[in-house]
Amino acid sequence: MSEHTVREYESGDEDRVRELVESSMTTSYALSPREIDAILESEYLDETLLNPREDAIVVVVEIEGTVVGAASATFDDDETALQWIHVDPERRGQGVGTALFERISEEFEERGVETNRAIALSANTNAGAFFERYGYGKVDERQREIGGEDMVEYVYEEGAETDDEEADEESAGNESVPDYPDSVTGDDGEELYLGRDDDDLVPASEGYFVASYTDSDQSERYGYYCLNCESLNASMDSMERIRCGECGNTHNPDEDYDGSYL
Repeated sequence: MSEHTVREYESGDEDRVRELVESSMTTSYALSPREIDAILESEYLDETLLNPREDAIVVVVEIEGTVVGAASATFDDDETALQWIHVDPERRGQGVGTALFERISEEFEERGVETNRAIALSANTNAGAFFERYGYGKVDERQREIGGEDMVEYVYEEGAETDDEEADEESAGNESVPDYPDSVTGDDGEELYLGRDDDDLVPASEGYFVASYTDSDQSERYGYYCLNCESLNASMDSMERIRCGECGNTHNPDEDYDGSYL
């Protein structure tokens, strides 16, 4: 897979970061263009990103010299908080969101703060499932004005348990991942390798799809393997919906948990 470089945000990143943030939110959020513009103008000004508070950090991920993801976190004596995380929609499924989350988590660990939290706009209805994968549960809901627009934020906390009913809503179709082989044989007899990165797993209506590759280094994507019926007969349409031709297992693009403003 492509090599990631994780570093702090620096001068010259501003246009690219705003571009990927806008693309990420347009793809993943139930927000109007006006609301997205308001968030961009309020939260993603270059002077804010370049000069965050002393108790904050902004990091980016590069692949082949291009910024493909960005995240920000804040710190104080009692609490840390992941404020936002975005991934270029064209780079989702390549471990970018995981790389960002792990870097922010390292910052949390270095500070040794007792409470680690993450913030998500309610417009990203699948954020809870993303955070649950890392042991976070929803603990609060609050109103916030961003760029003159009234928004609702959800607060997630590491180690907190999510209410069963809420978990069912946020993780619908997101059952436990079954064991699966390292490789399978395609119809033409070619050996295909199944991804092991968290972002190779795609939640769907009947379980998961997992990305398949033609090489053991997992740099050449082949398609998807349906874990529900153990079939390679899965295809993606122009709307990025994945459907298994054998059992009907379906992933809709708004179920993607690896990118967007979380």
